[in-house]
Amino acid sequence: MTVLSRILSASILTLPCLVQAYTLKTDYIGNNADGFFDKFTFWTTDDLTGGYVDYVGKDTAQSQGLISANDGTVYLGVDSRWKATGRGRMSLRLTSTETYNPGTLFVADVAHMPDTCGTWPAFWTTSSSHWPDEGEIDIIENANNAAQNQMSLHVSENQGQCKIAPNPPMKAQKDRWDNCLEEQTGGCDANDNNAKAFGRGFNDNKGGVYAMEWTGDHVHIWFWERQDVPTDNNGPLGQSPNPSTWGTPITAFDSENGTGCDMTKHIKNQRIVINTDLCGRWAEGTWGNGCKQVTGKKTCKEYVRDVPQDFSTAYWTFNSLKVYT
Repeated sequence: MTVLSRILSASILTLPCLVQAYTLKTDYIGNNADGFFDKFTFWTTDDLTGGYVDYVGKDTAQSQGLISANDGTVYLGVDSRWKATGRGRMSLRLTSTETYNPGTLFVADVAHMPDTCGTWPAFWTTSSSHWPDEGEIDIIENANNAAQNQMSLHVSENQGQCKIAPNPPMKAQKDRWDNCLEEQTGGCDANDNNAKAFGRGFNDNKGGVYAMEWTGDHVHIWFWERQDVPTDNNGPLGQSPNPSTWGTPITAFDSENGTGCDMTKHIKNQRIVINTDLCGRWAEGTWGNGCKQVTGKKTCKEYVRDVPQDFSTAYWTFNSLKVYT
């Protein structure tokens, strides 16, 4: 072996693995959309954020027409027929039965999301039993008739420090950033000012695709408008999705200097959650920012209770939902 060959061989052996090759772990819709609901549990207890919402179980959801699976798509709705009583308007909060850990890629093709005043829709991951110790990642979230998506990372001081890079390559605007500890700052946030990434603008553009990659040192989130979704094999909907080919993410929660936040400790045992809260701290707290004027109702609760027909557009439609590891 020549000296050059030895150098090249040593370089190859010590080259770090920068790109993870992902394989499909869970296809939530696939060729059997009807099986989607068997992969989730339905939350039926009181809302933890004080929402005026009656989260119902699978049987009630089916009988009330709040869930359906047709032609390879899944529908998750909110009651739009009856005046609300008791805990509030009927809605859904689904949690995946499967848990995930670092080294996971989530890809969701979403055709429609709730876009109504009084709603607080979210597509996120969290631990079912140890929050915030095991973290939370919010991929899609905002409230009322908001026109931007807010992405967040929540971790706990019980797992040590979590410092993320102050200026990572990303497209969204940083909000709360440096310290992601829930107990101290409420987590880290970034806002995507693309009006087609959330709410009515998203729906008018026939939705789009969200992807979230979570490793031991970063959480990256991408979004593609419907007309811009890559069609190649390495794209988010391809057979071999490869985030290294997707360009700059919308949001990048990167561990500062690679060691500032150990995401194997801070984020683990995550389950997918899809829900449409009604009112609650966020939607109620921002009611005066536009919905009070638009609806003519003084409070979020009053509107959610008395105007069922306006919630006919408060639904999710998923074309696909896949998880890779």
